[in-house]
Amino acid sequence: MFLEYRDPPLQHDATRVLFAGDASSLDQLRGMLAALPLCARGQVFVEVDDSSQIVPLAAPGRVAVAWLARDRRSGAPGSGRSCEPGDALERAVRAWLAEMYVDTDSLVAGEHVIWIAGPPSFAYDLRHDLHRVFQTVDGAAAL
Repeated sequence: MFLEYRDPPLQHDATRVLFAGDASSLDQLRGMLAALPLCARGQVFVEVDDSSQIVPLAAPGRVAVAWLARDRRSGAPGSGRSCEPGDALERAVRAWLAEMYVDTDSLVAGEHVIWIAGPPSFAYDLRHDLHRVFQTVDGAAAL
């Protein structure tokens, strides 16, 4: 399930999650993580400008939190560019999804609740692609 809106209600049985956001979405991420049952498992990616923005983020024991500091990453491979806002998160989420799901049908049929936080322009291509996949395959996308 892909949750597209800013403050989605999290169903009580959300036990497999993929949450992603930037430093501006830490309060939202904290709220979403606090709503999870103790048996939840999954991944959280948080993209920040640099490591000085890394702060404690409580999560259930089986939910891993990965901090993605842009000052330690490059832009698109082979471009020589710096890592722009959303680049690191988009690469991490796409890699994680590719590891967990072999094709689009298995992603849509999967049990994970996927939620991307941050400003509308943040990780825009990733959000657009996820919206298209979920809306096209089963009509599950909420606006």
